[in-house]
Amino acid sequence: MKLLSKLFIACFLSSIVLVSCETEDDNFYQLSQVSPVLAANVPDTMLVGETYTLEITYRKDSDCHTFSGFDAVKQGDSLYYVRAITIFTQADNCNQEAEGILREADFKNSFESNFTFKFLKGKDSLGDLTYIDKDVIVM
Repeated sequence: MKLLSKLFIACFLSSIVLVSCETEDDNFYQLSQVSPVLAANVPDTMLVGETYTLEITYRKDSDCHTFSGFDAVKQGDSLYYVRAITIFTQADNCNQEAEGILREADFKNSFESNFTFKFLKGKDSLGDLTYIDKDVIVM
């Protein structure tokens, strides 16, 4: 009985390996990446609990990039970091001309005091992250 179960497990694992080795998609891959924010339009003042539409322009590097969304992290009670995420899909005919794309994002203000949006712009010559800072007064 042990031999039969070991044989079954070996056959099962072999079938998984053989099925996963298809070669039709060898030239296809996708990569998630952070794209620079070029500009951000946010209100100067906000109320607690209200929802606002932010206008954010990010850089689309090629036709092979598609917008995935904005990744946002609240840090402490005064900072809100935002970065644009794109998906790169390999293709033979990518148009490599970068362009700025405007996207809107809804933001519900949960800050009770003044805070700063920090939109990831890129890196400076030393490799340090740079941001577009937008200060918001909470009323």
